[in-house]
Amino acid sequence: MNTSANIADEGYALVCREYGDPPDIQPQPIGPEPAIGTHEVQIDVLCAAFNFTDHLMVQGRYQDKPALPFVPGLDAAGIVRATGSSVQRFKPGDVVISSGVAGAWSCRLIAPEHRLVRVPDGLDPSDAVASINSHLTAYHGLIDRASLACDERVLVLGANGAVGKASIQIARYMGAEVFTVARHADGKFALSAEADPSSQRVVAAEDLKNGIRELLGKRGADVVVDPVGDHFTEAAVRNLAWRGRLLVVGFAAGNIPQIRTNLLLLKGAAIVGVYCGGLLIQETDAFTGQMEAMLTLMSEGVLTPAPRETLPATRFADAWERFSSAPRGSKLVLGFA
Repeated sequence: MNTSANIADEGYALVCREYGDPPDIQPQPIGPEPAIGTHEVQIDVLCAAFNFTDHLMVQGRYQDKPALPFVPGLDAAGIVRATGSSVQRFKPGDVVISSGVAGAWSCRLIAPEHRLVRVPDGLDPSDAVASINSHLTAYHGLIDRASLACDERVLVLGANGAVGKASIQIARYMGAEVFTVARHADGKFALSAEADPSSQRVVAAEDLKNGIRELLGKRGADVVVDPVGDHFTEAAVRNLAWRGRLLVVGFAAGNIPQIRTNLLLLKGAAIVGVYCGGLLIQETDAFTGQMEAMLTLMSEGVLTPAPRETLPATRFADAWERFSSAPRGSKLVLGFA
């Protein structure tokens, strides 16, 4: 039987053989490599993200349920090993990110050229791959979907989460006025205006609507970033400004909210979905262009990489345990180098 050390020397992939919690996932030798298509790039994977989507998928709880056995993983960073004859943008030795290409939990990956982005010089590939989900969501939401303008007001719900933190940094970069709502350990919420530290107040969940109103005043928020959902959404919608935009990012609090449309009518407001997975499928060039712009901002220090922990992929059982106990807002990365 191959040991983990021998497997790692040979080149391997993590193969999901049975769904579950935990799933049956074992490292297996890669075997014969398929031919590279004319528009494809072969990558030596350095690391791959362990995302919430991956966590659901290997339990059989995601909307897409691959046939067993399969190699999980959707986001990887690595070094170009070889390119197809028609590839123009990449060459062997380039450090790249692949996003949305199934099979990322492997020492080797073949990806279509149009799904790849070069990692900027000076940016750690592990930081880049750990930050795709949260930071690209913030970029896509505020810059593309909301068309955020300088001096607008942005309210960030879930401000202590990964998307929330990235949204705050993007809003600052765009010259917006930032307000935040963050959950306390005791179940209450801290509300604050970045420009006025003395504005911070702590409210119970049932007082959230009035607390936000006191924080924002009559003007309200031009844009609300909402990765939380549940009853928090209505509290935020009631505090939108005229022509305000609610960015629907997710439902971390549990329930999907039901918003009364008359609240939108009276404010000339809009609810805007923010779904990077849909952008990847429907507008792939826009997806890669926005990811490239986001990574550039990270390399320039505008965006702080998501806190991350890297574990060897051969220790997947440890990674599974760590996923559930990692600090809020942090990311887990599987190392393949």
